[in-house]
Amino acid sequence: MLDQPTTRLADHAVIADIRQDQLFAGALERSVREFGAFVAIVYVAQRGERDLIAAAVGGAPPAVFTMPDRIHHESTHASATAWRTGRPVTSSLPVATPEADPSSQLISYPYSVVSVPLTSGDGVFGALTALWVPPRPAATPRLLDGLAEVGARLEADLRSLPPREEAAAIRPSPMIVPVLGRTSPAAGRHRWGLPELAGSSALSQMYHFHKLSARLNRASGTEGVVCAASELIMRPFGAHALVLVVGQAGRLRVVGHDGNARLARSIHGCPLDRRAPTADVLRANKPLFLPDRDAVLRLYPDTEVTGQEALAVVPVAGSGQVLGCLVLGFDTSRDFPADEQTLLLMMSAHLAVAMERESLTEAEHTLIDALQRKLLPRTLPEWSELVATARYQSPPSASEMGGDWYDVIALPGRQVGLVVGDVEGHSADSAVIMGQLRSSLHAYAAEGHDPADVLARSSTLLAELDTELYATCCFVRVDLEFGVAEVALAGHPAPLLRRPNGTIVTVDAPANVPLAVMPGEHAYATAETAIAPDTLLMLYTDGLARERRGDPSVDARRLLESVEGVERRSLDGLADMIMQGVVDTECSARPFDDVVLLLALFEGNPSTPLPRVDRMSITRHDIQGVKAARRFVRGFLRRRGLSCLVDDLEVISSEAVTNALIHADSEVEVRLREYPDRVHLEVRDTDAKPPIPTSVTSSPATNEIAEHGRGMGIVDWLATTWGSSPNGRGKTVWADVAKQQRE
Repeated sequence: MLDQPTTRLADHAVIADIRQDQLFAGALERSVREFGAFVAIVYVAQRGERDLIAAAVGGAPPAVFTMPDRIHHESTHASATAWRTGRPVTSSLPVATPEADPSSQLISYPYSVVSVPLTSGDGVFGALTALWVPPRPAATPRLLDGLAEVGARLEADLRSLPPREEAAAIRPSPMIVPVLGRTSPAAGRHRWGLPELAGSSALSQMYHFHKLSARLNRASGTEGVVCAASELIMRPFGAHALVLVVGQAGRLRVVGHDGNARLARSIHGCPLDRRAPTADVLRANKPLFLPDRDAVLRLYPDTEVTGQEALAVVPVAGSGQVLGCLVLGFDTSRDFPADEQTLLLMMSAHLAVAMERESLTEAEHTLIDALQRKLLPRTLPEWSELVATARYQSPPSASEMGGDWYDVIALPGRQVGLVVGDVEGHSADSAVIMGQLRSSLHAYAAEGHDPADVLARSSTLLAELDTELYATCCFVRVDLEFGVAEVALAGHPAPLLRRPNGTIVTVDAPANVPLAVMPGEHAYATAETAIAPDTLLMLYTDGLARERRGDPSVDARRLLESVEGVERRSLDGLADMIMQGVVDTECSARPFDDVVLLLALFEGNPSTPLPRVDRMSITRHDIQGVKAARRFVRGFLRRRGLSCLVDDLEVISSEAVTNALIHADSEVEVRLREYPDRVHLEVRDTDAKPPIPTSVTSSPATNEIAEHGRGMGIVDWLATTWGSSPNGRGKTVWADVAKQQRE
């Protein structure tokens, strides 16, 4: 136990610390209330320390968060200079780099600063510093005298405290002294809270700041980050447009936007070295606040204003580098007072953390997705009697790998094998086993084994692999000559058939057991069903189910019924709409599952001697490939008496092939297929990123920077319908041109 004298000394120390804090609070409140300081701070140095430590900060949020809590004693900051020289200092804080002093990055506005040294019998022990916004150069002598008087009074009061080793005690963290006042709304100023109620504006601003922080912590994906910024930055600030921009390959790239899309279009694709507000902020890492149109045009006379009356552009910086910038556009002129500038910079710092996290997550997810797709077929074969398309959606979680797969196999005797399967689990082992199982099943089927035998052999092989995983599978063998489908299941959902009259049925086939459950013991049974021309087959995995334990066949039927009004021959359009239905209803119910969808349309034997489908390949970097593609299209159409479509389809193929050769940097395959009412064109490459058409504007400057995407805009104009769909390891850009379009 402590003796009584020791206890009394401890009590006196606590009382002295409390009294010191009260004196600090009084000095800071006087600096703000009597002399109109925007924010005031007391710095204290301890013996042997090389830094000045913030002991107390006074003012209103968010200003109290802008001051550095630690300053090196040799810094050029006014506080360090006053402490080091023992003389009052009037200046501006230097612009700090993020590495040197991240907190100083929150001070983006012009100001005046006065710092006076605080002394004791042993010399200078700290500094009292205050900032005024806007700057008051004419009043600096008076403000210096006033702050010096406040400092002298503080020194005298501190000397009245019981003696101790240090002139002032340093708290573990700065003491915040809220000095909340009323604000009077002025023209051009956005209103926060109730200005005449003390503290209402400041606390309203901090409310949105903390809500944004909590929302960003929960945000998933770049879309979630943009939604949070839209709701808790754009709307509270009264902006009518928000754009989140990054620099990539020497150009600005819009990663998300909300509100007026014209602002996003004017920024996207702009070269980083062009003199423009967003590019300047990214290069210099300094915010830009333009209160009206005149301010914009004064600094950037060649910039298209795109309906903006005011702009705020702030850097989004993290980990010592600028990740991008946040742009707010306003449809009316408005001022950007210091508290709003600070708040916006604080918010952008939280955006930086979220963007860094999502960038890493998306990079990891992209890598996993690319590895997964390498295990899937690069392209699907095609026959005059049958055409197929497939979709794969990886698990939403970046750390998850899926075990779902699909395949379309050319079998002996004018037969086709359709396969979908699902290896248990969502790990790297699942993906590896899936690749091995797909390859072995493909080989067994291509040898000509019956569907039941293919599953039995695959079950035995899976059991012999060094794994405890099992798999489900659906294998359908289609006889193109006689129109018969033989279905073999291994614990997998049965496929759906959509008859020519629109009736949807589930194939009644034995369920059997999953692969590797009873290897060598279970006899797999099959079922046959007749399929007429224009019958659609739908194979899928259980990722389509809305509920984790739901019946995937029920939800698969619901999804197929939902696209009943879509032209049945447009397989790519059907597949895209079904997968969109999966995204809309399934992601919250089965957040860790991947999805496979395989559609096959049986068309029967062609009624003409000419094959319905033809194809050609173009090697990578073949500059003559575009010319060859046009010649291929022209010949296909003229042989079928469709010369009226030559001009449109030549241009469409030329633009699509050019886009693939330039941007995908891969081999390109061109396919044409004739339908009774239209001609279907496909251009396949190995780049998964979809093409984006760019609208032509009346601004020469905008058109100059938007050289990419014009070709796909032409495709959009000429085609009856077109789209871009994932295709194994890449994508397929497809277009339909109606036969009556040019007749």
